[in-house]
Order: sequence, then structure tokens, then C-alpha cells
Amino acid sequence: MAQAASKTCEICVSGPGPNYCEQCDQLFCDGCKISHLRAKISKNHSFLSGPNINPEVKQYCKEHDENFIYYCKECNMPICKICVIEKHKSHDFAEINESTEGIKNEVKIVIDMKMRNLQSKIAVIDQGTHTYQADVQKVIQAIKEEGRHLKEMIDKKVEGLINTVKEKDRRNVQTLQSVGNELKTALDKAKEQQKFYQDTEGIKDTTKLLQKLKQIKSQIDQIEEIQIPIMPSVKYVEKTVAEG
Repeated sequence: MAQAASKTCEICVSGPGPNYCEQCDQLFCDGCKISHLRAKISKNHSFLSGPNINPEVKQYCKEHDENFIYYCKECNMPICKICVIEKHKSHDFAEINESTEGIKNEVKIVIDMKMRNLQSKIAVIDQGTHTYQADVQKVIQAIKEEGRHLKEMIDKKVEGLINTVKEKDRRNVQTLQSVGNELKTALDKAKEQQKFYQDTEGIKDTTKLLQKLKQIKSQIDQIEEIQIPIMPSVKYVEKTVAEG
């Protein structure tokens, strides 16, 4: 439940949360509010804003003072038995516990798939970096072997070639590490949502659990897909040098 005393965004937990979502019963900062309203599942949510907001737990239908017992799949909202008759009679709806369990399983699948995908990409980056740097060392060794048989003037050329390879190595590895860090950051975000998901085991109220699961799913969907760059390669072609 959103706690008015903390006034901290319950999504990013990094700034004040002056915006209260009436449907999700949570506090949002301005940035998280914008992201929330952009999401398809929550684009029609309504907010209260200001320093003195005092949200209360809504475990029942405010209009009919009845417990929520169904979930309307077309309107993406919990409804009471009177709402079914008055506003959702022709809609597709299910018992709220059943819908919550379905979304719970869906969120778990999305988290697991996202984490497997990110871990797989990180493994590719790590392996590619290791292989590439091993190739770089082989090229440097080949250049050194050839350079030993040449005069001092050729030694300077050898040193220049090595420096060129190292500079390319530095830039390419920097690029690979940058992508790797992005993937690890995305994985951390997925782990964070996994922790939030695990914490839902202690939520007994199905309405609040449903809202929390929908929020976790929204956050997971916002983790951007990161493409792995083409792995760099390097090789050395030995040159034939005449005595002259």
C-alpha cells in the first residue's frame, strides 16, 4: 500500500512521489507517472497529485461498497457482483483469484525468459571477448617473431604495427564491455523485478496482488532489448620481404 508519510516513488525508489495512482494504490515520481500512463495496461489510470495526498486502501468497489470478486478482461480491472450486471454484463470476465493466478504465472514466465535471454547474451559477450583477446595476443606474437629477424628500422615498423593492433583492441574491447555492462544493468533490473515478484507471496489481498503483478509485468516489459554487436576479428598475414 502506498504510504503517504514516505512520499517516495514506489517504482524507482530514487525520488519523491507526489503522484498517487488510484487504480494501483501507489506513489509515482513524475517520470514514472509518464511511463505508467504510456503503458497500454495502465494508460487510463487516474492520478491524485500534491504534497498532502493521503491514499487509502481500496479493497472493495467504491461505487457499490462490495468486495471485488471478478476481473473484467476487456476493461483490465477488478469488479464486484453489481458491476457485472450494470456495466460489464456482455464482457469477458473471470473470478479474480483465477485471473490473478494467471497473471502471476505470466509474470514469472516473462521474468524467467528475460533473465535467460540476458544471461545468454552476457555469456556470448564474455566468450567473444576472451576469444578475441586471445587472437589479438596471437597476432602480436606473430608480429614479434617476424620483427626479430629484421634490422632496427624494421623494428620500428613492428612497434608501430603492434601499437595499431593494441589500439584497435582497446576500442573493440571497450565497445564489447560497454554492451556487456548494458546487459548486466538490464539483468539487475530483471532481478529487481524478480525480487518484487517473490515479495508478492506475502500479499494476501487478491486485488492488491493483482495490481502489484500488473505493475511488475509493466516494468519487465520496459526493459529494453539490447542487441549484441558483430564480434570483431583480427588476423595477421605474413609478408614476404626481399633482402633489399
